[in-house]
Amino acid sequence: MFSPRRGAPLLAILIPLLALAQDAPPASSSDEAETGQDVPIARAPLLAEGTVISNAEGTMVPDERRPLWRFQLDRESPDAPERDFILLPCRVLQDMEQKARSIAPTPARFSLTGEVLSYGRDNWLLPQHVEWITEHAERNETTEVPPDPSEPLDEEPPTTPAETSDDPWADEAASPRDQGDSIADIVADLQSSVGPLRRSIDTGEDTVAPVAGPSEGRILVSRRGRLGRGRTGAWVFVLDSDVNGLSDPSLVLLPSRRLAQLETYAGYGWMGQPMLMSGEVFTYRDRHFLRPTSWKFVRERPNLIR
Repeated sequence: MFSPRRGAPLLAILIPLLALAQDAPPASSSDEAETGQDVPIARAPLLAEGTVISNAEGTMVPDERRPLWRFQLDRESPDAPERDFILLPCRVLQDMEQKARSIAPTPARFSLTGEVLSYGRDNWLLPQHVEWITEHAERNETTEVPPDPSEPLDEEPPTTPAETSDDPWADEAASPRDQGDSIADIVADLQSSVGPLRRSIDTGEDTVAPVAGPSEGRILVSRRGRLGRGRTGAWVFVLDSDVNGLSDPSLVLLPSRRLAQLETYAGYGWMGQPMLMSGEVFTYRDRHFLRPTSWKFVRERPNLIR
């Protein structure tokens, strides 16, 4: 038990120390920088699921801890909080990777439009339309200053017929433009001088080999299957065989608020039980992904006794 007589010397020592701690000013960021400690970077608050960002410019960088890609938005000012998103796997992301590898190690910049999803402590971004941002082409600009139109022109004395040459174009220097360039050559010359600024990564060509199974963009409506876990711990929806006896490949569920709700039901013993699920299919690196929108658990009942 605590004795007042024994605790009195201890209190006499603690009270001055607490008073000094209260009077001491808090450490500033400059003091932390001088001591060599890392100052944490201010991060923007998470966005609500369903938020749509439009034409947001930023840089695509790999995640430091996980095999994922992040999209870091450009800051409006150095003091502005940092905001980034984890890019969800889809065909658009695969096209972005090809553009990023073509200019590596230079960071790839994009203008992105997409929908924001929320899962865990991160915001996830589903890209829908992406434009690749490139630099202007260097052009040779003239250094000659044009004359002032308000000043009178210098009149040259007329030439006599004897001084006139038989070839009126003898003194003109030949140029490639005088050799009868076509309109296509002129347009190509102009495009090369201006250079690309923003180009859509969707060229209309199939740059990715098709994947067997449901194609990207397909909507599944009340498809029967079972909820499970993959080898890496990802949540997977295993489709049951259809009426023809054929079975589509399993679908990895994309992180979202719906997936967080599914995890709660799975903890109550619904994992492996039949269910009906609806959602949109995406493809990435020969794998199928599903963004769940709704589901319903099916209770299996035994047949009635004849």
